[in-house]
Amino acid sequence: MTNNILLKCTGCGAGYNFDINRKLCSKCGNGLTIEIKQINDFEPQQDATGIWKYTAILPSLDGEFRISLGEGNTTLHVSKKIKDETRISRLWLKDETVEPTGSYLDRSSALFASMALQLRCRNLVTYSTGNLGASLSAYSSKAGLMMKVCIKPGIDLGKLYQMIAYGAEVRVVQSFKEKPGETGDTAVATEYDPLINEAKKTIMWEIFYQLNRTLPDYIILPMGEGGLVYSTFKALNELKKLNRLTGCKTKIIGVQPDGCAPIVEAFQKGLDIVEPLNSPRTKIFDLNVTKPRFGNAALKAIRETGGSAIAISESEVLDAMNMLAEGEGVLAEPAASLTIAGLIKLRNMEEIKEGSNVVCVITGSGLKDSRLMREIALRRSNLGTLIEELSGGMLLGDTKAAILKSLSEKEKYGYQIWKELREKHSINVKIPTVYQHLSKLTKEGYVEKIGSKMVLGRKREFYTLTDKGRAIT
Repeated sequence: MTNNILLKCTGCGAGYNFDINRKLCSKCGNGLTIEIKQINDFEPQQDATGIWKYTAILPSLDGEFRISLGEGNTTLHVSKKIKDETRISRLWLKDETVEPTGSYLDRSSALFASMALQLRCRNLVTYSTGNLGASLSAYSSKAGLMMKVCIKPGIDLGKLYQMIAYGAEVRVVQSFKEKPGETGDTAVATEYDPLINEAKKTIMWEIFYQLNRTLPDYIILPMGEGGLVYSTFKALNELKKLNRLTGCKTKIIGVQPDGCAPIVEAFQKGLDIVEPLNSPRTKIFDLNVTKPRFGNAALKAIRETGGSAIAISESEVLDAMNMLAEGEGVLAEPAASLTIAGLIKLRNMEEIKEGSNVVCVITGSGLKDSRLMREIALRRSNLGTLIEELSGGMLLGDTKAAILKSLSEKEKYGYQIWKELREKHSINVKIPTVYQHLSKLTKEGYVEKIGSKMVLGRKREFYTLTDKGRAIT
């Protein structure tokens, strides 16, 4: 059944017989990759569904066990606005936001759930920062498998909602080291799983056929564990061999958030080994990986293709998200928008030349990150009060709304606000009531005290709006 599948370490090269629950090399701790029987030529199976068009380059599975929700075959958009702004020859956006659960990991879940089904597993367990748990929950439901997802606090709400809706049992843990015991009929999936990574190859294969059997000059990818970079490198080598490509030198560019960029740091320092981070400082939860198991393999892939690695600030990511949404009609999550931010930064540094052909992989939908979508909507519209109330924020009411309006003009102390409520808004409340409202607005993060000043011989506490308060006024 799995006799034709072997596992090989991406670091020391050690080999292992396939085991769905073996994740890392026991000798050096690096990630493992799937090794299957070599083929001499390949064409996609046009009558197949999802990733199964590429069956010949994936681990062998009987047809009856191949699970699909229609993953893969995603659009390769031709960019115009971002292309013009970055002044490159051609730019394509590989749009994985349209996958069944909104993430490129649906490709991986299709392969993992199918293999688990063929191996007669009844339960799936995953330790996920978000997208993998949501995706596997959907595919386990399709396959009739029981699903348990272990998550950390701080997960994006949209992804948590997906897991629950698909029927997964969700358990909150402080660390992914807190692993409960699993039985022999349980398959465990991780972000650095060999099967999970193997299915990611199909993105590069699809790009090749969508570009009429050619390859771009650059492909830009987000990095967390480094698995997408490595599997893209693996696909490029397969493409060159099976299609006898010569002279095609696609450079891989990996992008990380600057608050958690161990692979980028190793690249810039000229190291061969990625050093773990102790204290990450990024809000991009899916890429908050301090010890990337495919980091060394990703580093090697970037260097062997003549590519680059770059870190991006959160403000640059937000700008890229806006460009994608407003300029291209693609609503991407922060981790997915890193590729556009990386392109812009590298163009400004002139590391990518004007005449280049570039593919940016947009890995996931922005609708999964409801908190960030809310923040953007507050900043970019005048519907702040409505958005706050619809998203479960504090019901402001006329008095609180008037207080925020007053403070939007300049900083004030309580008596000034009380007087303005009476004279400008015809709101007659007592001064203690004004301070009660200010206390609640401060607690909710709309208002903050900025210190005291002497006014007409009396000490007054002054208030001003926070960024959150300014966003809804």
